[in-house]
Amino acid sequence: MRKILMTLAAVLCCAMTTAVFTACGSDDDENNNPVDNTTSVAAVMDYSLTVGDDMFNYLDLTVEYYDANGKVQTEQMTQKTWTKKVTAMLPTTLGVRLKIQVKSSVNPATLEKFTESYTYSYSVYPVTASGKQLEGGKASASSLSLDIPGSKFAEWAEDHANGLVKFLYVFDANAQVTEGSWQ
Repeated sequence: MRKILMTLAAVLCCAMTTAVFTACGSDDDENNNPVDNTTSVAAVMDYSLTVGDDMFNYLDLTVEYYDANGKVQTEQMTQKTWTKKVTAMLPTTLGVRLKIQVKSSVNPATLEKFTESYTYSYSVYPVTASGKQLEGGKASASSLSLDIPGSKFAEWAEDHANGLVKFLYVFDANAQVTEGSWQ
């Protein structure tokens, strides 16, 4: 009988200890760490770029953009539409530019005309830790279609080699955004 009582006392002691530690842990998580839906912690940029047939067929198209770590990444456009969404912790720089170069297989002297045509859009905005979008962002969209005489194509390509389309935004630690420029 004594052995049964001692075993019962040990089991009750363990159960009470478990209940005490469990009760202490859950209160701290709920009351001291609320989700903050007003403080910016990151910035998001959605990019979209579409080029026309002449641009895709006659030019090597290189997209440079800032990634989530603040590093410039380079991608060749292998399709007429390029999209990317980047989320970066504050402070950060986000931007994109389209660099062009005449394809080695293209002889500019043989072109009668070249159509510069593209559409781009982007939105850049601060977000909270829970992903809620906050005010203070920027957005833009544009479309262009312009016929260029073949005799002016090489000059046009040289003038735009370092950035036919380009935009850059710098976010400080408080999500205040200013426009920057590509070097």
